[in-house]
Amino acid sequence: MGFPLPLFVSQDDMGSVHFRGRFEVKVDPKFRIALPADLREAMASHPDSRMVITNSQYQGKRCLDVYPFHEWKKLESRIARLPQLKVEVQSFQRFYLSGGHEIELDAQSRILIPQTLRQYAGIQSEVVVVGFAQKFEIWAADQWHTLFDNLAQDFGQTLAAIADLGGEDD
Repeated sequence: MGFPLPLFVSQDDMGSVHFRGRFEVKVDPKFRIALPADLREAMASHPDSRMVITNSQYQGKRCLDVYPFHEWKKLESRIARLPQLKVEVQSFQRFYLSGGHEIELDAQSRILIPQTLRQYAGIQSEVVVVGFAQKFEIWAADQWHTLFDNLAQDFGQTLAAIADLGGEDD
């Protein structure tokens, strides 16, 4: 089992929110999770506190993606510019975009995870919130720990592949 790490949030010069880190969070009996303080503060710093939560997956493991509303709108706009008759675009829209639910923080800074998404991701009593640039992910804790252990085992190969990609030094 992992240990809690803070979820760091920063804003760039363009006003986009960047989520970093991971944090283990208990799910209350009504399936709400309290967002880490740094994440709440970043959301509060933006004039629109709405978010969109949707189904996702990585390496066959199911999770949820959560976007600030303005980032979700950017994603929808990007997808709308793609050729709408392409099967892959339609599949993305049917799976990812159609799963989107608008959510907001309640007075205690919690979000309610919709039932269909809870069931999809297998969320029970504990989740891991993972910062992922302009969005954050919510994982059932057991799924996250299995995935993270696998990622850790393969990290040498991942590091070598990233080094091969090159890129510019800042």
